[in-house]
Amino acid sequence: NTRFGLDAGSSIESGGVQNTAVGSEALKSATTADNNVAVGQQALYTTTTGGNNVGLGRQALYLNTTGANNVAVGYEALEANTTASNNTAMGYQAGKSVTTGTNNVLIGGLAGDALTDADANVAIGKSALSADTLGSKSIAIGLGTLQSQNFTSATDSHNTAVGHGVGASVT
Repeated sequence: NTRFGLDAGSSIESGGVQNTAVGSEALKSATTADNNVAVGQQALYTTTTGGNNVGLGRQALYLNTTGANNVAVGYEALEANTTASNNTAMGYQAGKSVTTGTNNVLIGGLAGDALTDADANVAIGKSALSADTLGSKSIAIGLGTLQSQNFTSATDSHNTAVGHGVGASVT
């Protein structure tokens, strides 16, 4: 384990291996977590046993506990992720509210930032798919694409929109 910063990786026990924590309180709660990279203040802060995660940026993957195989790059990217796995979020608050949703790719500032328990979405572009909470299997590519779509119950929406603002009025 490699640790730099105040309380970085301070809870790692003998079972946690191959972790890198850089920044104040980065990977602070890790006990037996393995193969994580946390760079930035409070990145992967509450991760206890989740492994193979990368959190770059202040509070990236902040609430992650047991989620694995996630990549979060940017301020508060995947911040609310608790147990979800196999998500990729890059950009300011990208995927910020994802808690248990899996297999999402969210790239761009505020991309998919309201998703909670939604699976298999692709949102590329600032504010793409930014209002949806529970819709799954949508593809939104472009600035503001599908920005108003919001399924409030678990729904496989299968919507695909490509282009600046396309589907912005779809609810």
